[in-house]
Amino acid sequence: MALRIEALAPLIGSDVEDSYGRSLGTLVSIMSDVNGEVRSVEVKIVDRGLETIPGDRIRLKDGKLVVIPDWKYEALKVIEALDRAYRRRRALETMAASDIPADVVEELKKSLSEEIKSLKVRAEEVKRMIKDRIAAIEDESVQVARAIVGIQVLYFSGEVGEKNYTHSINHLRKLREKLIEEKNDAKNTLDKLEKTVEAVTTPLQEPRRQEEKPKKQEERKHEQAATPQPITVKVEEA
Repeated sequence: MALRIEALAPLIGSDVEDSYGRSLGTLVSIMSDVNGEVRSVEVKIVDRGLETIPGDRIRLKDGKLVVIPDWKYEALKVIEALDRAYRRRRALETMAASDIPADVVEELKKSLSEEIKSLKVRAEEVKRMIKDRIAAIEDESVQVARAIVGIQVLYFSGEVGEKNYTHSINHLRKLREKLIEEKNDAKNTLDKLEKTVEAVTTPLQEPRRQEEKPKKQEERKHEQAATPQPITVKVEEA
């Protein structure tokens, strides 16, 4: 559901964060429809200029404006669409066994198959987007690790005071934690996307096949009951 101008107006001039608590900049303007729904926001990225962020990517959390990363936003959209397609596909398979004309059902199934095909193409694009972000996070993590080692060398060699060292190391450690948090989230989202694609691609099992085993077992029981059993004869000596 889109946010409304009334909810965001009091936040103009406040900090904007991403999903992992990292500061992105300052909210400086809001674009909304005449009905009050927010279309986008303008965020001043720390001394680098403005960035326009679509309204669908923003959320309110604990009184703060939070921006969802583009890779996650796109992934969630595809996952939701694929999940809906999967449920509709199951519904059509059920309808195929009803009294609805077969040609009508087949037409709907064909249309749905085309939509699923397009979604799978989009899913591959989003997967590449997530993998690229994971690679970028790993590069950033290496850079942070080097900075941590560098400041520690300067501190333990007596070239940097304790106050400056503490201030620096706290920033670097927090940055490292947030990178780890985003990387884990990216991996989990990628895994969920791949499983959703697999589910919607795997052929559905026909319910009748699952009922065959108990039927065959019942048939064997009837056959055994119908087969004449041998009579045991005991001969006694006189």
